[in-house]
Amino acid sequence: MRLLDLSTAVEVAHFQSGAQLRARLETASRQQRITWLREAALAAYGVGNINKTSLEALQDSLDRLNRDPVPLAIYAKELNYLARTPGWATSTLRFHFYAAMLKLAEIEPLAHLFIQDALRGSPLLFFSQTLDSLSRDANRLSGLSQRMFGETIGIGLHALNPGLARGRLYTRADIGHPEKLDPQGIYLLSETVSNLPKVAGIITAGAGNPLSHVQLLARNLGIPNVSIDDNLLESLRTHEGETVVLAVSPGGLVELNPDSEHWRQLFQEKSRPEDYVIRPDLKKLDLSVREFIGLASLRASDSGRIVGPKAAKLGELYQHYPDKVAKAIAIPFGRFREVVLAQRYRDSEQTVFAWMLGQYRLIHALQAGSEARKFLSELLRTELHELIVNTDLGEQFRSDLAAAMRETFGSTETGVFIRSDTNIEDLPGFSGAGLHLTLFNVVGLDNILEGIKEVWASPFSARAFAWRQALMANPEHVYPAILLMQSVANDKSGVLVTEDLDSGDRNFLSVAVNEGVGGAVDGQAAESLSIDLRDGSVRLLATATAPWRKTLSADGGIVKLPVSGSERILTDDEISQLIEFAKALPETFPPLRNDQGAMVAADVEFGFYRGRLQLFQIRPFLNSHKARASAYLMNMDKARRDQAAELVNMNETPEA
Repeated sequence: MRLLDLSTAVEVAHFQSGAQLRARLETASRQQRITWLREAALAAYGVGNINKTSLEALQDSLDRLNRDPVPLAIYAKELNYLARTPGWATSTLRFHFYAAMLKLAEIEPLAHLFIQDALRGSPLLFFSQTLDSLSRDANRLSGLSQRMFGETIGIGLHALNPGLARGRLYTRADIGHPEKLDPQGIYLLSETVSNLPKVAGIITAGAGNPLSHVQLLARNLGIPNVSIDDNLLESLRTHEGETVVLAVSPGGLVELNPDSEHWRQLFQEKSRPEDYVIRPDLKKLDLSVREFIGLASLRASDSGRIVGPKAAKLGELYQHYPDKVAKAIAIPFGRFREVVLAQRYRDSEQTVFAWMLGQYRLIHALQAGSEARKFLSELLRTELHELIVNTDLGEQFRSDLAAAMRETFGSTETGVFIRSDTNIEDLPGFSGAGLHLTLFNVVGLDNILEGIKEVWASPFSARAFAWRQALMANPEHVYPAILLMQSVANDKSGVLVTEDLDSGDRNFLSVAVNEGVGGAVDGQAAESLSIDLRDGSVRLLATATAPWRKTLSADGGIVKLPVSGSERILTDDEISQLIEFAKALPETFPPLRNDQGAMVAADVEFGFYRGRLQLFQIRPFLNSHKARASAYLMNMDKARRDQAAELVNMNETPEA
């Protein structure tokens, strides 16, 4: 108890000292302010706002600024890195207190402010104020600024995905009912939820991780996404219901602007009809193949022909890394066509496919965007979903599945992940990451049969339909295959991209990982790392603060258990395995390309089981060309590019 009292007394003394030093900020040199940041970071560690791994990462960053002069590019880059600290602290406090905070808020709503108040009363208040002064200085030297409703800010907004959006601002959304979200809205969310439908823009109070399925979809479609520090939330919420413009540049600058005539005219020009993005190759499609297929018989070239990209590219991975890929069975497009679309529609004289085609013709005859068209589209979606989940698969299907499972897995009681694998994902212009259903660890033949129907129906869920339909030509040609993967009880799992997310530098890996199975993809607060392939050095971007890990249940499904609390997820040896895999990938795997024909980075889902690397999926990593080519967004970054070679005198006092 005396130690706790001592800690509290020292924290109070530090807080008081910080209040006194704030009065001296305007006359302090850049180097003096860096020293104060170092001391405040130590204090934040001392009171538990950040962990030791985070402290060491901050100290490494501060060391890069502990010289004179410093190149402006390094000065701005390191200050931008240090600006992650309040987000780390927020995630740490959420890890320990979020569940209790929500429970207490049922009787005292002010409990919702606990984390904000805890941060404002911690050493991070002085840290953030000092860092804000330096970030403003770096932006001034670069001719740049981050702006929020006309006010220039140094830190507090962190870019996740570039893009430009105009829409109504919602700061109190009910994410428990995502189907009610406005597709033209810009939403403040407590976290990037895995079942988020398509919206115009996303502001997250918790950063989640940049490699979740939602983030990858947003990046692909040019939907701007930023995270915001808790200290700016109150100001943001005063603009609830207003039309705003969210601009996030490829270089990471953020503006949140009030609407104006200028923006209305700009977005009116942008709203002209555009070419469809989703264009499956119907000439390649072969619906005659109906037998179940093992991985050894699949190649990347089968993607969009008989199965989707998950099965086809996993089969290709299996050829090169057989010891790293779990056993699996693919159910091709043709079996879905035979079992579902070729059947009679509710005892009528026409097939389900003919009925569906007629409905699409009626829909397309209606005015785009009209309420009548929306209503008829939703009726069609609902009917298709119901038809598929209630389909009678028949005894032949059951017999074929049992035989394939015994041949591949040795038993029909083996747990499997049932993954949707359609012809409308991982296309050159559209990733479709996470749009369709994956069922975890389904055990028992009857359960697997029911699960197959659920997964077949998932392209016609409200969320998947909303993301896809406005972007697709020939929407009647949606064909789901199924990938049945043997369950692997990963100790940890995640996603890697074979380039730096911000710069596109292929000398780096971007990695997000959590404990347990299904890590990182659902937006969990993951350990996020940037790994330099040249020397193996690792830079921490975020620590894993998700409180739960998913583990496989012997009876099927998953259970959530508390995480270990370890400050590091990946070990040095596991990082070395990822580096070795990434270096060999370009020589062993067919090139991944975008809609321009250019080679792109790989997006890989992986896991570690007892220290050994396991591979579950590979797809192209796609960025939005529109977001990166926007004249307004490019102009936001222009000053930084033009002035990057300048030097900063660290012994000078910044201009006020």
